[in-house]
Amino acid sequence: MTGRDAEPNGRQVFRPRRVFAAAMAAAGLLWVAVLVYLLRFFDEVPLKTFLSAGFFVLFFAVSLMYYGRTHIVVDARGLTYQGMVRTRRFTFADIRKLDVLPGPVTVYAIRGKAGLVHFTSFFRHHQQLARLLVERAGLGPFQAEPRVSFPSRAAT
Repeated sequence: MTGRDAEPNGRQVFRPRRVFAAAMAAAGLLWVAVLVYLLRFFDEVPLKTFLSAGFFVLFFAVSLMYYGRTHIVVDARGLTYQGMVRTRRFTFADIRKLDVLPGPVTVYAIRGKAGLVHFTSFFRHHQQLARLLVERAGLGPFQAEPRVSFPSRAAT
């Protein structure tokens, strides 16, 4: 992690890569431009074309909000997941399991007493985050296998 990601009080912040937010913003602006262009031909363009363009503007705006707002903060006591619409706090003792589902986009599922949250390989330093969670939650060693599931402490 770089010095910008670690705060003086030991908190580490993990966020999706900024390129995804930039791509969503660019695509959203493109569709706004398409919508504005279509308005010049308001009488000649079918309503469903306007609705389609409006859908894409909305879709990319929501995607931009997701990539701009979502982050995971790890501190000495646990982690806080800040999603687009919810915030979840897990102490390390609350974390029961970390599932790793590899693929073109690796998905990490954190299972705890308070429920489930996930993050993907779209997060900067995602492997370091997974190792940190495994280490601090006492789940066992982190291994880069095709499919990794760390058992709960009760099963060991």
